[in-house]
Amino acid sequence: MGIIKQQTIKGSIYSYLGILIGFLTVSIIQPHSLSAEGIGLISLLGSLSLMFAQFSIMGFNGTARYFPYFRNEENKHNGYLFLSCAISAVGSILFITIAYVYKDELVGRNQKSILFEQYYWYLVPLTIFTLFFNVFDLYARMLYNMTTGLILREFTKRIFVLITVLLVYFKLVSFNTFMILWFLANIIPTGLIIARLIKDNQFSLKPNLEFLTKDMVRKLVGICFFTILTGASPLIIQNIDNILISKKLGLNHTGVYSWAFNFGIIISLPSRALYSIAYTVIAESWKKNDMANIRSVYEKSCVNQLISSLFLFILIWANVDNIFAMLPPEFKDGKYTIFFVSLGFFIDSATGINLVILATSKYFKYDSLFNVLLVGVIVIANLILIPIYGITGAAIASAITFFIFNLFRYLFILIKFKMQPFKIESLLAIVTGVLVYYLSVWIIPHIQNFIIDTIARTAFITIIYLPTIYFLKLSDDINIIINNLINKIKR
Repeated sequence: MGIIKQQTIKGSIYSYLGILIGFLTVSIIQPHSLSAEGIGLISLLGSLSLMFAQFSIMGFNGTARYFPYFRNEENKHNGYLFLSCAISAVGSILFITIAYVYKDELVGRNQKSILFEQYYWYLVPLTIFTLFFNVFDLYARMLYNMTTGLILREFTKRIFVLITVLLVYFKLVSFNTFMILWFLANIIPTGLIIARLIKDNQFSLKPNLEFLTKDMVRKLVGICFFTILTGASPLIIQNIDNILISKKLGLNHTGVYSWAFNFGIIISLPSRALYSIAYTVIAESWKKNDMANIRSVYEKSCVNQLISSLFLFILIWANVDNIFAMLPPEFKDGKYTIFFVSLGFFIDSATGINLVILATSKYFKYDSLFNVLLVGVIVIANLILIPIYGITGAAIASAITFFIFNLFRYLFILIKFKMQPFKIESLLAIVTGVLVYYLSVWIIPHIQNFIIDTIARTAFITIIYLPTIYFLKLSDDINIIINNLINKIKR
């Protein structure tokens, strides 16, 4: 347990550092280094490679739940890694065939796709390296090495990407050289995770076909089939907007949208920290049938995440004009994209750990199947709203999807488990946030220097919002944290 706790803390630190570096790279430096079209290109390549890698693994990542049957260090875990790589190799061949046959459909023959067509074949090795990174990362995590893949994906890769962006920012390399370096930054982590597995004597491609009994093959095929149907849905939901914007509007709009989307990720930070802890706690509570603890954690997660994500939402939207004051004019269309993307992530955070409760319960398949239905919702919403509202339409579609998904989870948990997490404190927190935002607009005059304006507006919101939350006693957990800080300051 101590090892798991230590790795969780270590992984969380690197994850947050990676998010900080990624935000610095994408939101601040990248708009001054690349054109919106260039940003759109790397965003599109990233989205497509993630989606195709998920399809190419052919559902075998779902077999992780059966790995305990394979676990045997002396027998090199009965050829599990060989099976993963063999099936992924077959999936890679299928993907390459699709990429070659359907190139015209993926690229699109119009003036909006010239840059993507020029760098289209980067997609093949990028997808394959992403696929095998996922294979080796999953294998390492099943061997209780939970941090290597996370650090390489969330931190190391982002450091490499930051370096390549800085090189083009200082005009030390051309865009073509940047693309080569960006490509290398994305594939190097795969080599590094293989090296770590070899160093730990955990890399073996020795097969053990005798271990594959008819019953085991039946179980593996069944879970692979289910994972193929449901496993790709979350990635499609997360990335389809980039693909459809590229098709309908072009790479320049894709670049602006992907830049604006990063502000929504900031809104989700409080929930990221909670989910990693909540999975263990809720799973243990299900095992003990401790419904009271699940209900308590559910209620606290809702009000705590609502308060913290609303605070971040207010800060971003109150300073949105100052954000655009730092950017080239071509990014100005992203203003309301930021609003609706942030709104969607706020809804997702404010509904607490409903995902964790469903994922760890006996009804986990319902959540997966609903993901499949949501793919249709978000595709239709994007196809309707993008032609009308442009990239703002894609952001509205994202917010609608978050709302529907969390409404389903809320109603499902309410009906099946009789749990309702929202209390009067949640409503008071929303009212407080709205009032504080409008007070910041009415009281703080616009200051010409956007840096000073940002500092003044942020300070005002913080000074009003946090004490109000504290004195209204909307969250016991937040009050305990503040009381501890006050006591430390007094000492």
